[in-house]
Amino acid sequence: MPLTVVMPTQDELGRLLFGDPHCYRHIMTPRLNVNIDHLVCTRAALQDCLFLSLIVQLSLILYVRGLGFYGPDDWEILALFYTSSDQSFSGLVRSVFDAMPHAHMRPVQILFFAELYRLFGFHPLGFHLANAALFNATILLFYLALRELGLSRLLTLTVPLVYALLPHYSTNRFWSLAGMAIFPSMALYFLSLYSDLKALRAQSWHLWGWKLLSILSLFGSALSYEVVLPLFLLNLLLVWYCARKLRGAAPGKRMPWVNLSVLMMSNFFALVLVIGFKALVTTRTAMNRSFVSHVNFLVDGATSIFYGIHGYGLGLPLVVSRILRFYFDGAIFAISGAAGLAIFIYLYHVTSRAKTELPGKAIWFKLIASGVLVFGLGYAIFLTNAQILFSKTSIFNRTAIAAAVGMAMQLVGGLGWASTLFPSYSLRRISFCVLVALLCVSGFLINNTIASFWVAASRQQQEILTDIRDHVPTLPAGSTLILDGTCSYIGPGIVFESAWDLRGALRIICGDANLQADVVSPRLTIGEQGLSTYIYSPTYYTKNYPYHEKLFLYNFGRKEIYQLKDAATAQHYFQTLSQNHGNVCRGDEFYGAWVF
Repeated sequence: MPLTVVMPTQDELGRLLFGDPHCYRHIMTPRLNVNIDHLVCTRAALQDCLFLSLIVQLSLILYVRGLGFYGPDDWEILALFYTSSDQSFSGLVRSVFDAMPHAHMRPVQILFFAELYRLFGFHPLGFHLANAALFNATILLFYLALRELGLSRLLTLTVPLVYALLPHYSTNRFWSLAGMAIFPSMALYFLSLYSDLKALRAQSWHLWGWKLLSILSLFGSALSYEVVLPLFLLNLLLVWYCARKLRGAAPGKRMPWVNLSVLMMSNFFALVLVIGFKALVTTRTAMNRSFVSHVNFLVDGATSIFYGIHGYGLGLPLVVSRILRFYFDGAIFAISGAAGLAIFIYLYHVTSRAKTELPGKAIWFKLIASGVLVFGLGYAIFLTNAQILFSKTSIFNRTAIAAAVGMAMQLVGGLGWASTLFPSYSLRRISFCVLVALLCVSGFLINNTIASFWVAASRQQQEILTDIRDHVPTLPAGSTLILDGTCSYIGPGIVFESAWDLRGALRIICGDANLQADVVSPRLTIGEQGLSTYIYSPTYYTKNYPYHEKLFLYNFGRKEIYQLKDAATAQHYFQTLSQNHGNVCRGDEFYGAWVF
């Protein structure tokens, strides 16, 4: 009787060999790394993306509904939208471009914010849900880009996971307009890298489709925010390196050098165009110190926050201990613990299914070194301007979002190296999963604790605005209202800190596009001709309010309004009735740079 040999199908081979019918096709496709133990099958990638999304959403579930609008950008731009005579989409955008020249260098940000205003009006939840979706997309695109680089599943999963929970750029989670600028920029950066890597293996018209997506993503990212620009130079190096790896791994699939040169040069020329546009329209290139002093300032500030004992480096255990001691919240603690347990279980599951050992010391050191490079590029844009300050918790930390990618790589590399010190594979696996889970729990706890202050600040804002609406009579058109008796910040959360935000909020509730407003703080000066106040520094933004019939001061605590017609009236008020002039609320002295 003849022997009949029945060959299994590809799906059956995938199921028999890898436990997933899709893995056969995935693994048989030429990759940058031909070691199949370092490849992630389609189903596993989907599982990882769902897990990352779950952790991201869990990290913001406690606070997203309580967030509001904050600071100069949110209220100022909302007021421009509200008072615009043309409520069409183009009219809204034009109203901002006409009033804010510095917005010209970030057109994508304004376009996006105008559309969200048309959708949600003055309901902040819609803005913050959109911001959360963009944050989630950033993490998933980061994961997909690392996957296309051919890294092992463990690294591909762990680095975006740690990055998603780092507190170094926490402001982007809470400040709607800041997030609307920066998260799209980061998401489109990772999409551009992912598209370039997909183009390397694409055939026919698919290659140019991926390339077009990469270029459009580059433009969109750079025209949303600038901090990510230097990282596009790294993309050129990565694409070149991966193309060489692919030529060696799959000679039959190698891309002609002409095509590769066109692909890389198109990115370079697109980057040159963007940089040229930014240089023409930017208003933020002034330096107030020598270049050497500025470099020292950048190095000192960045290393202090990311590595120092007073930042989130060596000082991370101290920050967590202070939170547990002084700001303990049962719900935050419980959800942080649940997230940590889920992270440990999932990572343990991933490492238990691996067919090889965890990466050795050489791989972890390469990851650390690569992280240092990305970290430096994340701050490189600030070599061209002085628009940066450093803080663990205030709005200034929003600029750390690109450098934090490198920090996540360094942290994962450091924890991986530490795990290699254990003698057995089982102990190395458990220790790595525990260390990563603890790091993620720390970030989870810190971010949610900081968020609680932003939520409280939003409540205080609404109380102030309601109080003004109820107790301040209708003011003459073009009046100026100075607010006294409130703190500008609750922890790092902004209440009303300057003319920018209070003026915008009052223009909305009063319907007067010419209304001026400001807050009383220790930075206010009572002069012979009028009041003067500034934000950040006297040379950065100073406002003067001459005494006249339309200069009013509202005392929030006393629920009384005063008219400041002359210097004598102003001196009498501030010497006898003022609650804030000369008194520093916690956080006011450092512009919300609250320290745990």
